[in-house]
Amino acid sequence: MSFMDEEIIGMTKQARQKKRLENIDNQLLHTDIAKAIKEGQLMIEDDKMDFTEISLYENKIRMCIPATFEVMEPELMDIKYPSSRRPEYIYTSESTSINVTMKIMEQQIKAEELEEFTQTMMTMLHKLQPSADMLDIGIKEVNGVQIGYFDFITPALDDKIYNLMFLFMVGENVTMGSINCLKKEMNIWKPIAYGMLESVSIENKL
Repeated sequence: MSFMDEEIIGMTKQARQKKRLENIDNQLLHTDIAKAIKEGQLMIEDDKMDFTEISLYENKIRMCIPATFEVMEPELMDIKYPSSRRPEYIYTSESTSINVTMKIMEQQIKAEELEEFTQTMMTMLHKLQPSADMLDIGIKEVNGVQIGYFDFITPALDDKIYNLMFLFMVGENVTMGSINCLKKEMNIWKPIAYGMLESVSIENKL
């Protein structure tokens, strides 16, 4: 096979992949993702992605995540989240490239300060990681809970990472959750991440 043949095959594969992603984008655009996730099943092309509700902090927090996600192994936690202040809950995909985390922080604020606190957290993160590409920030009500959120892209060793961070109150404490994936998976997982955010509920307040 000549170099030119290999180039043509490579370009053809890229074109097919691009078309596939466009089809998935269009499908997700016309799907009520949050509703599908809460009901336990989301269609991606002809495949079914099952979701399950997890309970955190003795049922204080509930959230829907893909049913195939499992608690990250401690050895992998030490590599991906080396800080002693890492999230208390970390769930990961089979490939370990998509992660969902949650942690009730020691920080205490008033409910009306959540929007300002979200902005402060985003500003602090950008100062710590000036190469981060900040995307969006906002606050929304989900299941009666005010949730502040922002998303961004950060560089990694061999790729870039898409991150969605969200904050809400459990009692007087700020709770921080995050969902991240590789940037190349972002077209599919960004809307799913926002759909998972909208499944968050508080059953029992501290």
